[in-house]
Amino acid sequence: MSITFHRSLIVSAVLLGGVALPGLSSAHSLLLTCKPAADSMVRCMGEFSDGSDAVGMAVLVKAYDERVLFKGTLGGDSSLQFKRPAGEFFVRIEDGGEHSAEVDHTDVKP
Repeated sequence: MSITFHRSLIVSAVLLGGVALPGLSSAHSLLLTCKPAADSMVRCMGEFSDGSDAVGMAVLVKAYDERVLFKGTLGGDSSLQFKRPAGEFFVRIEDGGEHSAEVDHTDVKP
């Protein structure tokens, strides 16, 4: 094999690695935990699995029939509180892209 072929192979590998590795290094998931709070409230906290915060992420509280019961965003401490709805519900957080997480009302436990 010629030196030119080896150089082309090395350049191709570096370029391919540069494209593939950023995707691997940013591979993380969105996490959501919700717990009961005082006065019939629910407090939810969001974060990414790499430990980064989820400030400003959209939060929806929905009934099982998809009706939106509450809409808000995570505050500066990556949390949000809302009055616990009567009946069945779930909480969904989205980053506007590929990440989302949900908590069912049955999982809102101390």
